[in-house]
Amino acid sequence: MKYLFLDIDGVLNHDKWYESKRLKELSPTFVRWEQECFDPECVQRVNRILKETGAELVISSSWRGDPELSEIFKSVGLPTNYCVTLLVNVSTWEYYDTRGEEIERFLKKNPCENYVILDDYTDFTEEQLKNHFVHCSNKDGLTEEKTNQAIKILNNE
Repeated sequence: MKYLFLDIDGVLNHDKWYESKRLKELSPTFVRWEQECFDPECVQRVNRILKETGAELVISSSWRGDPELSEIFKSVGLPTNYCVTLLVNVSTWEYYDTRGEEIERFLKKNPCENYVILDDYTDFTEEQLKNHFVHCSNKDGLTEEKTNQAIKILNNE
């Protein structure tokens, strides 16, 4: 089993995409889950990672709590069969401090052979940063270079 931990803002959408001519033509009140919210090239890159590695999708983004997320993903061509990390430790009802902690807890309950984290934040453990983290920029999102890096990590290349 392999996991792709996916953040959304800064990975699937980014400044260049929001500044594109296409989005400037939209109403300023466009609904965030319309297809125009996600860069289709970034969506294709996530799908390529999943296809070339056989990884399962795990949403670590704050979007994971959105009740419309499955519908949003369906509308943009992302898989709707995904897992999510937990924001709250249900045994204590305390929030986890970092996304890295959420991912570590997920991995303890769901062991795997390998994983990669796509995120624009860097609040991860040294081990995660060194061996499993692909830093995307909110400036240009998931690039081709970052996609290839994620595939290499997941496929142990």
